[in-house]
Amino acid sequence: MVEVRECRLEDMGGVCNIEKRCFRFPYPCEVLVILRTLYPELFLVAEDRGRVVGYVSAVIRRDGTGHVVSICVDPDYRGRGIGKALMNEILKKLRESGVCRVRLEVRVSNEVARRLYERLGFKVVDRIDNYYPDGEDALVMVKDLCGEESKQCRGVDTAVGEVR
Repeated sequence: MVEVRECRLEDMGGVCNIEKRCFRFPYPCEVLVILRTLYPELFLVAEDRGRVVGYVSAVIRRDGTGHVVSICVDPDYRGRGIGKALMNEILKKLRESGVCRVRLEVRVSNEVARRLYERLGFKVVDRIDNYYPDGEDALVMVKDLCGEESKQCRGVDTAVGEVR
């Protein structure tokens, strides 16, 4: 049974190992530690029998927008709904923090992740040329967490499709 919970300091070795297995251009471990330090409530891991098998990290930008910085699942554990569970939990945490709008970037070629984000209600609002170190473009995807309640949440006007 996989459990999603806040990341503890002792989980960071596992997080860094998964990061290296998931990405051609992984974040340095020091960057991941900084993200966990800045927003510990928004740095979550998926754990299976004591082993970290995935993580998600988010921040809240100055304009109140939530930003999913990184998510990955150990390649040996993909296809089991872990990425969806991580995303659902981080979206819940962001909503509880008063965030009404969440954004993320995804490789144009990452169709599996794009489909997951679309099923979760994210919409493509922009494309960033040469976003990744290998020159691949990124799609910017945004999700409204508050709908009609957006006036009660902090952050940007969710009716505007502009992303900076």
